[in-house]
Amino acid sequence: MADIGVGIRTYLLTKTAITDIVGTRIYPTILPQNATLPAIVFDVFGGTPDDVLTGSSGSFRAVVDLECISANHITSNDLAEQVRLVTQGYFGAMGDEQINAARLLSRSENYVQPIDGSDVGRHVVSISLEITHNQTIPTFI
Repeated sequence: MADIGVGIRTYLLTKTAITDIVGTRIYPTILPQNATLPAIVFDVFGGTPDDVLTGSSGSFRAVVDLECISANHITSNDLAEQVRLVTQGYFGAMGDEQINAARLLSRSENYVQPIDGSDVGRHVVSISLEITHNQTIPTFI
């Protein structure tokens, strides 16, 4: 099965506007404990196949959330904007995945209070994308 999460991470690591901010700190699902910020955490929430009357069309629409996390508001917003600029409307390769369309669904901002008693929380800007990509069409023997 196609792994759009690996594809988007691979793609983002080729973009200097992103790597200049986060280096290689792009993680699946959760931010590692004591991770250096800023960073990106991505999560594939699922999606739906684009089926046709005769079966699978080979196209799949995945919903991907990208959280741009930093210790300050400006960096989180700048990072989120850089992610948007290289993903919204994109079509082409993302790693081994062929992307047919990437559509921005939403953008939101949040502040996560510190849990260690310090004054330094996390600023999080979340971008949700619907990414239409190819998948292998099943065959039945």
